[in-house]
Amino acid sequence: MRFTIQTAALLAVVGLSAGCDFLVSGSGTPNREKAAGPVGPKAIDDTKKKAVEQEFVYNPIGKRDPFQSFINIEDPGATGVGPPPTGTQKYELDQYKLVGIIWGVERPRALMEDPDKVGHVAEIGTYVGRNWGKITMITSGEVVVTEEYQTIDGELVVNNISMRLPGTEDLGGSQ
Repeated sequence: MRFTIQTAALLAVVGLSAGCDFLVSGSGTPNREKAAGPVGPKAIDDTKKKAVEQEFVYNPIGKRDPFQSFINIEDPGATGVGPPPTGTQKYELDQYKLVGIIWGVERPRALMEDPDKVGHVAEIGTYVGRNWGKITMITSGEVVVTEEYQTIDGELVVNNISMRLPGTEDLGGSQ
Protein backbone atom coordinates (compact mmCIF):
# COMPACT_ATOMS: atom_id res chain seq x y z
CA MET A 1 0.00 0.00 0.00
CA ARG A 2 2.83 2.26 0.76
CA PHE A 3 4.23 1.69 -2.70
CA THR A 4 0.93 2.60 -4.28
CA ILE A 5 0.66 5.91 -2.41
CA GLN A 6 4.21 6.84 -3.34
CA THR A 7 3.63 5.92 -6.95
CA ALA A 8 0.41 7.92 -7.06
CA ALA A 9 2.11 10.94 -5.51
CA LEU A 10 4.99 10.69 -8.00
CA LEU A 11 2.57 10.49 -10.93
CA ALA A 12 0.65 13.50 -9.57
CA VAL A 13 3.84 15.56 -9.32
CA VAL A 14 4.92 14.62 -12.86
CA GLY A 15 1.45 15.31 -14.19
CA LEU A 16 1.27 18.70 -12.54
CA SER A 17 4.70 19.71 -13.75
CA ALA A 18 3.84 18.71 -17.30
CA GLY A 19 0.62 20.69 -17.25
CA CYS A 20 2.00 23.50 -15.16
CA ASP A 21 1.83 25.94 -18.05
CA PHE A 22 -1.87 25.31 -18.37
CA LEU A 23 -2.49 25.63 -14.65
CA VAL A 24 -0.52 28.87 -14.22
CA SER A 25 -1.54 30.84 -17.29
CA GLY A 26 -4.80 29.18 -18.17
CA SER A 27 -3.84 29.01 -21.83
CA GLY A 28 -1.65 25.93 -22.06
CA THR A 29 -0.75 24.56 -25.45
CA PRO A 30 -1.73 20.99 -26.16
CA ASN A 31 1.01 20.42 -28.74
CA ARG A 32 4.48 21.25 -27.35
CA GLU A 33 6.29 20.89 -30.70
CA LYS A 34 4.25 23.68 -32.33
CA ALA A 35 4.55 26.00 -29.33
CA ALA A 36 8.33 25.81 -29.02
CA GLY A 37 9.17 27.35 -32.40
CA PRO A 38 12.68 28.46 -33.33
CA VAL A 39 14.72 29.92 -30.52
CA GLY A 40 17.94 31.78 -31.22
CA PRO A 41 19.35 34.62 -33.32
CA LYS A 42 17.15 33.87 -36.35
CA ALA A 43 13.99 34.45 -34.32
CA ILE A 44 14.79 38.16 -33.74
CA ASP A 45 13.20 40.55 -36.21
CA ASP A 46 15.69 42.45 -38.42
CA THR A 47 14.11 45.86 -37.69
CA LYS A 48 14.50 45.38 -33.96
CA LYS A 49 18.07 44.25 -34.52
CA LYS A 50 18.90 47.47 -36.41
CA ALA A 51 17.32 49.63 -33.71
CA VAL A 52 19.40 47.95 -31.04
CA GLU A 53 22.66 48.33 -33.00
CA GLN A 54 22.48 52.16 -33.27
CA GLU A 55 25.85 53.59 -32.30
CA PHE A 56 26.06 56.39 -29.72
CA VAL A 57 28.56 59.14 -30.47
CA TYR A 58 29.54 61.56 -27.67
CA ASN A 59 30.10 65.18 -28.68
CA PRO A 60 31.92 67.18 -25.96
CA ILE A 61 31.48 70.57 -27.66
CA GLY A 62 29.63 72.97 -25.41
CA LYS A 63 29.78 70.70 -22.38
CA ARG A 64 31.97 71.21 -19.34
CA ASP A 65 34.81 68.84 -18.53
CA PRO A 66 33.41 66.35 -15.99
CA PHE A 67 36.85 65.90 -14.44
CA GLN A 68 37.43 69.63 -13.84
CA SER A 69 36.13 71.10 -10.59
CA PHE A 70 33.24 73.52 -10.97
CA ILE A 71 34.72 75.52 -8.10
CA ASN A 72 37.53 77.80 -9.25
CA ILE A 73 40.15 77.22 -6.56
CA GLU A 74 42.92 79.42 -8.03
CA ASP A 75 41.00 82.71 -7.99
CA PRO A 76 37.81 82.68 -5.90
CA GLY A 77 36.96 86.26 -6.97
CA ALA A 78 36.96 85.51 -10.71
CA THR A 79 33.60 86.00 -12.38
CA GLY A 80 34.49 84.50 -15.75
CA VAL A 81 33.17 87.60 -17.55
CA GLY A 82 35.49 89.56 -19.82
CA PRO A 83 39.22 89.16 -20.32
CA PRO A 84 41.36 87.50 -17.66
CA PRO A 85 42.65 89.80 -14.91
CA THR A 86 46.08 91.36 -15.37
CA GLY A 87 48.88 91.69 -12.82
CA THR A 88 47.59 95.11 -11.79
CA GLN A 89 44.18 93.71 -10.87
CA LYS A 90 45.33 91.51 -8.02
CA TYR A 91 44.52 94.08 -5.30
CA GLU A 92 42.03 96.89 -4.72
CA LEU A 93 42.89 100.22 -6.35
CA ASP A 94 43.58 102.01 -3.07
CA GLN A 95 46.22 99.40 -2.19
CA TYR A 96 48.43 100.44 -5.12
CA LYS A 97 50.89 103.28 -4.64
CA LEU A 98 51.98 105.58 -7.46
CA VAL A 99 55.81 105.60 -7.38
CA GLY A 100 56.84 107.34 -10.58
CA ILE A 101 55.70 108.78 -13.89
CA ILE A 102 57.55 108.90 -17.20
CA TRP A 103 56.35 112.16 -18.70
CA GLY A 104 57.20 114.07 -21.89
CA VAL A 105 57.25 111.04 -24.20
CA GLU A 106 54.81 109.94 -26.86
CA ARG A 107 53.22 107.33 -24.56
CA PRO A 108 53.49 108.39 -20.90
CA ARG A 109 53.80 105.58 -18.37
CA ALA A 110 53.28 105.22 -14.64
CA LEU A 111 55.13 103.01 -12.18
CA MET A 112 52.77 101.56 -9.57
CA GLU A 113 53.73 99.45 -6.58
CA ASP A 114 51.44 96.81 -5.06
CA PRO A 115 51.35 95.83 -1.34
CA ASP A 116 53.93 93.09 -2.00
CA LYS A 117 56.40 95.81 -3.12
CA VAL A 118 56.25 94.61 -6.75
CA GLY A 119 56.40 97.36 -9.38
CA HIS A 120 54.09 97.46 -12.39
CA VAL A 121 54.49 99.69 -15.45
CA ALA A 122 51.12 100.95 -16.65
CA GLU A 123 50.01 103.19 -19.50
CA ILE A 124 46.72 104.62 -20.74
CA GLY A 125 44.24 101.77 -21.16
CA THR A 126 45.77 99.50 -18.50
CA TYR A 127 43.28 97.95 -16.06
CA VAL A 128 44.06 98.60 -12.38
CA GLY A 129 42.24 97.25 -9.32
CA ARG A 130 39.62 94.56 -8.88
CA ASN A 131 36.76 96.74 -10.15
CA TRP A 132 38.17 96.88 -13.71
CA GLY A 133 39.29 100.50 -13.35
CA LYS A 134 41.04 101.77 -16.48
CA ILE A 135 43.80 104.36 -16.65
CA THR A 136 42.36 107.21 -18.75
CA MET A 137 44.86 110.00 -18.17
CA ILE A 138 48.51 110.36 -17.11
CA THR A 139 49.88 113.82 -16.32
CA SER A 140 53.17 114.96 -14.80
CA GLY A 141 51.97 114.44 -11.23
CA GLU A 142 48.92 112.18 -11.29
CA VAL A 143 47.21 109.20 -12.86
CA VAL A 144 43.43 109.15 -13.33
CA VAL A 145 41.71 105.77 -13.14
CA THR A 146 38.08 105.52 -14.32
CA GLU A 147 35.78 102.87 -12.86
CA GLU A 148 32.37 102.24 -14.41
CA TYR A 149 29.57 100.28 -12.79
CA GLN A 150 25.78 99.98 -12.90
CA THR A 151 23.48 100.67 -9.99
CA ILE A 152 20.49 98.53 -9.09
CA ASP A 153 18.29 100.93 -11.09
CA GLY A 154 20.42 100.29 -14.20
CA GLU A 155 22.12 103.70 -14.22
CA LEU A 156 25.73 103.82 -15.41
CA VAL A 157 28.00 105.48 -12.84
CA VAL A 158 31.44 106.70 -13.88
CA ASN A 159 33.89 107.23 -11.02
CA ASN A 160 37.21 109.02 -11.71
CA ILE A 161 39.86 108.26 -9.09
CA SER A 162 43.02 110.34 -8.98
CA MET A 163 46.31 108.83 -7.80
CA ARG A 164 49.00 111.43 -7.09
CA LEU A 165 52.75 111.10 -6.72
CA PRO A 166 53.97 111.52 -3.15
CA GLY A 167 54.90 115.18 -2.50
CA THR A 168 52.59 116.59 -5.23
CA GLU A 169 49.34 116.71 -3.20
CA ASP A 170 49.73 120.40 -2.37
CA LEU A 171 50.55 121.44 -5.96
CA GLY A 172 47.28 120.36 -7.57
CA GLY A 173 44.91 122.58 -5.61
CA SER A 174 41.53 121.46 -4.24
CA GLN A 175 39.06 119.26 -6.05
